[in-house]
Amino acid sequence: MRDPQRSSRATAHSSTSGPRAAESSLSFAVAGDIMVHRAQLESAYDKKCDCYDFKTVFAPARPLFQGIDVAIANLETTLPGRNYTGYPAFGSPDSLIDAVKASGITVLTTANNHAVDKGKHGLVRTIEVLERKGIGHLGTYASVEDYRKNRIFMIEKNGLRVALLNYTYGSNEIPTPRGTVLNRIDQDLVREDIALARAKKAEMVIVLYHFGMEYLHKPDAFQRQMVKHAFAQGADIVIGGHPHHVQPYTVFSHEDDDGRVRPRLVVYSLGNFVSAQRRRYTDGGMVLYFTIRKRQEADGRVALDITDVHHRLVWVYAKKLKTREQFYILPIETFLAKQSDIELSDWARAQMRRYRADSEQVLRRKEGVMIAATPVRQTASVE
Repeated sequence: MRDPQRSSRATAHSSTSGPRAAESSLSFAVAGDIMVHRAQLESAYDKKCDCYDFKTVFAPARPLFQGIDVAIANLETTLPGRNYTGYPAFGSPDSLIDAVKASGITVLTTANNHAVDKGKHGLVRTIEVLERKGIGHLGTYASVEDYRKNRIFMIEKNGLRVALLNYTYGSNEIPTPRGTVLNRIDQDLVREDIALARAKKAEMVIVLYHFGMEYLHKPDAFQRQMVKHAFAQGADIVIGGHPHHVQPYTVFSHEDDDGRVRPRLVVYSLGNFVSAQRRRYTDGGMVLYFTIRKRQEADGRVALDITDVHHRLVWVYAKKLKTREQFYILPIETFLAKQSDIELSDWARAQMRRYRADSEQVLRRKEGVMIAATPVRQTASVE
């Protein structure tokens, strides 16, 4: 199955000639990296059934995705079916996906630097499990035939056609297993894929990059370059992850060479959706929201808008129990308002407040985008 509130809100508009179209809209929520470290595996393990249960982790995050048409996150682990491990070679139980799906997430990107941690078996089986559990996915492909068939992930819903494309800067120097495909960031490939998406009548194209130096609050030169490149080739929205910190986002309009003014949205990094990383700035992330709207203008032209752009912050609570930790993904504003049954210690509440203050300070920065430039290479960065 390949196809499937807090802060200021922004809107950008685009108008094009075309046949009469009824008003329609498609809402998105995009979360950051889903990582499973050793402490999380130990937390989820239940010796009574010799099984793993992650639903308690994801349950508090369910309201983040309620009423959303398309909910996306990055799966930064594999599903090998055995030999479960955390960093540096991530491999998680299939039950992780049951919890992800129960939270409301509908699409997972899989092109990231841990995609081949468990070799060909892990890459292929991850795809098989996602297919079996009914989760849309893109970025890795079990075979060349699979890649050719599913190269463009097209969402057709609510009268809109939106293409998703996913790429990673690398795979921790592990080569792509023979016979499989891992989408790597390549300027020619990005250009070809965007053109192919347009040829398949995509009305908007969203590029999801796994890139950037880790633990930075602002985008590096490689991130800026690849964002510029995607926009120059016709992408409408670019969304990034991998640095484990949130980084700024902005919405703007740009006039293309054909004279069309198009709305554009970029977020450089969403941070972590869930992990066991506890150092400052890494113990949370954000969910970015936006809505794509198609409407008819008075002169008969079809207008495409990116509206209601905003974010909600999440913080990962690692509650200390007698023999382990219990992890929770907590929407920050909900829990600071004490609208939950989960009790936070004074220390935990203070850590959550610090994360919110740190992140909002980062997100207040504005990162402009100039559409052009010269190539820059991504340097190594592994977690």
